[in-house]
Amino acid sequence: MSNAYNLVIPFSQLRRSAGNVRRSGRSNANYLAGIATLAASIRSTHLQTGQGLLQNLVVHADGEFFDVAAGGRRFDAIGLLVTNGDFQDDYPVPCLVIDAKAVTSASLTENVQREAMHPADEFDAFKELTEQGWTIDRIADSFGVTPLVVERRLKLRAAAPALIADFRAGALTTDQLIALCSTDNHDLQAEVWNRVRDQHWNKDPAALRRAVISTEVDASNDDRVPFIGGVDAYEKAGGIVRRDLFAVDGDGLILADSALLDSLVHGKLHEQAEEIRSEGWGWVEVWPAFDWTQFERLGRAPTTFTDLSDGLAQELSTLERELAEVQVIIESMDGMELTEEDLGRYHSHDDRVDELSDLIEKIHKSKAGFTSAVMEHAGVVVSFQRGSLRIERGMVRAADRANVMEAVGDGQRVTGGRETESVGRKADTISDALRRSLLAHRNLAAQYVTTTNANAAKILIACKFVTDSRSDWSATPTDMSVGTGYGTRTGCTITDDAGQVREAEFVALGMKLIEALPVDHGELWDALAVMNSAELDRLLAFAVARSVSLAFEPSKLSEKYLQALGFNMADHFSPTTSNYLGRVSKDLIIQALSETGKIAGDKDLNALMGMKKGALAQEAEARLAGTGWIPNVIRTAEAKPIAKKGTKKSGEKGIASFA
Repeated sequence: MSNAYNLVIPFSQLRRSAGNVRRSGRSNANYLAGIATLAASIRSTHLQTGQGLLQNLVVHADGEFFDVAAGGRRFDAIGLLVTNGDFQDDYPVPCLVIDAKAVTSASLTENVQREAMHPADEFDAFKELTEQGWTIDRIADSFGVTPLVVERRLKLRAAAPALIADFRAGALTTDQLIALCSTDNHDLQAEVWNRVRDQHWNKDPAALRRAVISTEVDASNDDRVPFIGGVDAYEKAGGIVRRDLFAVDGDGLILADSALLDSLVHGKLHEQAEEIRSEGWGWVEVWPAFDWTQFERLGRAPTTFTDLSDGLAQELSTLERELAEVQVIIESMDGMELTEEDLGRYHSHDDRVDELSDLIEKIHKSKAGFTSAVMEHAGVVVSFQRGSLRIERGMVRAADRANVMEAVGDGQRVTGGRETESVGRKADTISDALRRSLLAHRNLAAQYVTTTNANAAKILIACKFVTDSRSDWSATPTDMSVGTGYGTRTGCTITDDAGQVREAEFVALGMKLIEALPVDHGELWDALAVMNSAELDRLLAFAVARSVSLAFEPSKLSEKYLQALGFNMADHFSPTTSNYLGRVSKDLIIQALSETGKIAGDKDLNALMGMKKGALAQEAEARLAGTGWIPNVIRTAEAKPIAKKGTKKSGEKGIASFA
């Protein structure tokens, strides 16, 4: 284009060039809508600056006309403005005139080879225009977009500078940037992104959005909002609301004060509680969230049934009679060939059956209640559960149980709950977390031993087949799965460091065992098919070992399996400060030392009792070493191994020997 030159040409002297490569799609709805938007932008720019077209058309001379080789959309947009009477037919259009031989090349360059502007550059451009005094609407008109698009771009431009840098470098996608901009707090944006940027499983847009608004509330999916009466009730209480510009379908209201929302929920619960107190209950408790543990500790007082008033009895009789009549009508229509009118009547009757049934049930429920003597000592729990108000009447505390039992008289009793008050864990018990950790230790030990006993593994598989076939799914101590299941393998977790290391070693042994096998599935089958029985047994034993999941509580099959392995937990566990002794009471430590004869008389006992807990645990670890003592919860019965000729015994080496 060395001979090209600029020229302002009246629109009436322009026409589309036959050399323009964009020849299809100009009549479809999307193209025409885009031309209308572009025309509006050109008109707006013309009114505000006196210059409608900011980029030249590329044309070539053809007699008295100039043919448009590039800029066909702008040409069509000006043509629309001329047709609508917004511009005159001789509207001046800035053009770049080129040689006719370069027409196709110019058109192709504009339509194919033009490089798209990076979104961050567009953010900057919008920002610069606002600083020059442009309004959002003017920017929208000039770029042919909606004002909301401009607002969203400006919002992204206001992201933390470090995020913009990552965005430009391609380390952050547009969707991720949008999610992080759900908050205006730069520190929070950067903190969340830096925390998860290397975690591919935890940085999808939805997860990022949840992370940055964790201290705020998304009104569209928080069940507290409808409970208090909606966003209006929150705002009326002085709550601040902002809109997430990137939300769709009308969602995106963010409530900035989660504490206020909780306060409003509490207020509504207390209002309900005040109404219930007037009924005459001994106590009424408000729970912000329903607590199953606390609820199960409460007993339930028995209800008594009273006679209905004459009015309710008459109403019940009328409803039951109507219900019977409607059901007769429905039954008479069953099996008939129904017209549309008949079908409408059928559905209407069916709906009426549901209405009548609900009314009748409500009256019957009103017959059940509590005597005043029971109410004097029983109470009510008012709570918020899954977006709804939950009211539980007739609940009995352990301290009031005897009084309620006396009030209900013979033949009735308080059901469920605790008979004594909870006073914390007793000195001779262990925590549930420690119990689960110990059970996990036992399960891991059983897995190790399984790798040495292919025969027991085969029996376990056969047992699993039989019990599953009888729909007794959880009877056999294996879930036959690596990722999911039941029992101690998936229900318990080892919590001490040494135990976790041993667990990782077990997994590593299995991986080493299979590392030489082919990856291709067909080749894998061929490799296994030529193995001898001993080699297959070795793989099978470890495969089954990975799935072993002993029962939580005593179980016949779990115990049988351990006996078949010749399993003795004392061979696999030694109590240490981290796995047991440092996590139980001094009484239990002394008990362990006493059971093993490691206390030398009263003087020694007094000295031990005088130690601080940490020092006592360390002393006990040293004294118990080599004794074979293990906590009662994981002790095993006397081993009675079931082994066939040629099978290995518990003490023989397993996978570790060939890992």
